[in-house]
Amino acid sequence: MSDHEEALYRVGQMLAQIARPYRVDESLPIDVRTNLWQLGFACNEMTPREELIARLWARKRSLQIMVPPQWGGPGATPPSAA
Repeated sequence: MSDHEEALYRVGQMLAQIARPYRVDESLPIDVRTNLWQLGFACNEMTPREELIARLWARKRSLQIMVPPQWGGPGATPPSAA
């Protein structure tokens, strides 16, 4: 797995943790904040989830552009539903 693919995976994992339903008064858990800092997203317990989600999606889009699509050719394509 390349560095870009690993970063894409980690950003996807963080999106899954942050974008889940939550209580309005719920702050970001310390382990989530630590992982965000490791990915380069400065935040604290008061940082709005909406802001972090927007920033994570922006990073994910930029990483997806850098990772070429993996297509194995016609044999890897499932048949169309006719």
